[in-house]
Amino acid sequence: MAKNPFMHFVQDLEKEAEDFLRKYECADAIDTPRCIPIRDIATKLMSLDIVDTEYLSYDGSVQGAITFTNGIIDVYDWSTEQNIGYEVSHPTLFVDADILNTGRVNNTIAHECFHWWRHRNYFNFKRTHENGTEFAFRCNNRTSHFGSLLGGQWFDEDKMEWQAKTIAPKILMPRNAFRKKVDETYKLLCSNNGLTKLSVTSNVIDVVSDFFAVSKQSAAIRMLELGYQEAEEYCSTDATNNERTPQSNKKGSTAKYHLRPITRIQAFELYFSNDLLKAALDTGAFHFTDGYFVLNDSKYLQTNSFDKKTLTEYAKNHLTECALDFSVRLVPDGLMHGLPSIMYRSDSVFREESTFEANTQNTELFNKSKDFEKKLKRSQATAVTPAIWMKQRMDDEHWYETTFETKTKLDKMNFSRVHGGTHKFTMRPLVAMGVGLSLDLSEMEEVLSLGGMTFIKGDREHEAYKYLFTAFYGKDIDECNEFLQEVNVPLLGTQQRL
Repeated sequence: MAKNPFMHFVQDLEKEAEDFLRKYECADAIDTPRCIPIRDIATKLMSLDIVDTEYLSYDGSVQGAITFTNGIIDVYDWSTEQNIGYEVSHPTLFVDADILNTGRVNNTIAHECFHWWRHRNYFNFKRTHENGTEFAFRCNNRTSHFGSLLGGQWFDEDKMEWQAKTIAPKILMPRNAFRKKVDETYKLLCSNNGLTKLSVTSNVIDVVSDFFAVSKQSAAIRMLELGYQEAEEYCSTDATNNERTPQSNKKGSTAKYHLRPITRIQAFELYFSNDLLKAALDTGAFHFTDGYFVLNDSKYLQTNSFDKKTLTEYAKNHLTECALDFSVRLVPDGLMHGLPSIMYRSDSVFREESTFEANTQNTELFNKSKDFEKKLKRSQATAVTPAIWMKQRMDDEHWYETTFETKTKLDKMNFSRVHGGTHKFTMRPLVAMGVGLSLDLSEMEEVLSLGGMTFIKGDREHEAYKYLFTAFYGKDIDECNEFLQEVNVPLLGTQQRL
């Protein structure tokens, strides 16, 4: 394979840093001491998005990343303790959220900015001429390239990472300007107090690191690099540089995509295990349509020509106001994710995983749903048994024997038992009748209570039947049975017993 013509060769590291500053409107900073506005360079001059809210690894081994095109990179979600995907549609610079020191943050940004300046064309060439799948660079702070330098094979990606790692501090601390500031500080501290350079070096490091907004260790290394031998003892990693967020304070990832449509089956699996979703749907205030659970209000729902409820235009444009928020996470589907490789590949496979969280939107909608909650006001004076209650409702709907059989999948004997008024029905036939009569949840629960029954929390069969009166409200028994079959729950109707 032909050599990539965009593999950038750096001969003079100091000049390379100065060329960067000239390119990005900081030529004066080469000789005049001032803090380099590296974040502004990234966002305003390079048009890069900066994400500093994500953990790029579980152990702090990845400090930064740069995406050259759209794709999905791995981030670590501390709420689930697993890698998930963060989707980007624009060139983006990532700084690990675990980096607390401002100097280290700035160094990481400078590192990634250099990748963008000198290395993006390399990846563009690979993608267009070599069918490459790489779209982003992962900067692992625990990867050493000394083995390569001592005789091992040194790949292009190794060279690019070494360039960025070496030149980033030189961008933030240009040699001429840095020397001027160091000399000026030494002179100030020594002349006023009659002290030696060695005795004030620690103070000098404090001053110049604050001035250039870099870490103390980075300032000390730069001083030693430029001939200030007094700084050598301060070049080892210090406590500030190692400071990390306590694990107990680490937050979950924001890499979630909100208000995604969901199927009834997916929603049921969440309903079965999520107390907040269960409480919200059990109010009876939400109607499922077009992939969303929406407040049952004419402002948000309309009836179409097929007598089906659909979202109003207002609802479509104001989903945050009326629809429960089911979010989606991208979970790596394979074993290659999370490895300390330098590259992110665009052919990595992720699968969607739906979640329901107690965020502001869902909490507010739950509170709002209490105002919509339907409370059945039927008199219970005559409805002393479930059978009598059901007969009254069937009479109201003008049901005949054939209607009963069609809508409930129950046989003629059960129709006779309803009219007898004394038969002690079990839950399953009552649920079948409830579906056929399009009862809402509060009505179904009242019927069950008349028979001394209730939907038991945690019982998968009971939870599935209860779910029919929320997510499947108004659906016929055939559609309800299709759902029950998918979730492996006994179907409704006499024939299922047989």
